[in-house]
Amino acid sequence: MPLPKPDKNKLFERVFRHQTKDKLERFRGYTLEIESKFSADKNRLADSFSEATEGLNDDELREVEDFFSDDYYVIEEIHVGLYRRSTLVSVYSFLENSLNTLCRHLYKRHGYPVEVGDLRGEGIVRAKSYLEKLAGIDFSLLNGEWSKISSFNKIRNCIVHSEGNIKASKSATQLENIVNTSPGLSLRDERYIKIDREYIDDIITTIEKFMDKLYDQVFAQNA
Repeated sequence: MPLPKPDKNKLFERVFRHQTKDKLERFRGYTLEIESKFSADKNRLADSFSEATEGLNDDELREVEDFFSDDYYVIEEIHVGLYRRSTLVSVYSFLENSLNTLCRHLYKRHGYPVEVGDLRGEGIVRAKSYLEKLAGIDFSLLNGEWSKISSFNKIRNCIVHSEGNIKASKSATQLENIVNTSPGLSLRDERYIKIDREYIDDIITTIEKFMDKLYDQVFAQNA
């Protein structure tokens, strides 16, 4: 008696879900490790400051404070800031690549008349259009997550094209509204986007929920 043929749709679904979950967990592990390192660096700096300032008078204390404040600035504003910005860009690239890979899979599997690259636009917006028009995905069921992702897209573009300076962007007012309404985002010197770990964690979780819901629709409708 021949063995039953494997359900390719379920097989592909398992592969897509596993790859997405695995990559997002890697991002979580990476952020935890790097954030812990920077936290330890700042704690060591605080301990060194306490030791160095013991018994100093006010003038000596101010001089030492200036020295240590420069070191703290380098860690918090330069090293941590650079790491968080690059992490967001990497997370966005993963999302964009995941959506394009899904579109290409559906094109090959179902013989759609056009590929995702044939549509106007670019990035995640073009992938969304492809999934709606060709795969029949209802993005109204994904509105909560997609709204956050759209804002994330604008934050990422500002980081990549304007080094996080909202005043150098054509969408300065919109970006300022996003920053003001997004936990974990703030402005330094009223122009530079400052990213806290909270925002990175929230974006990773949002993408995880979004992709889960998207896969639910894709593999139910395209079985």
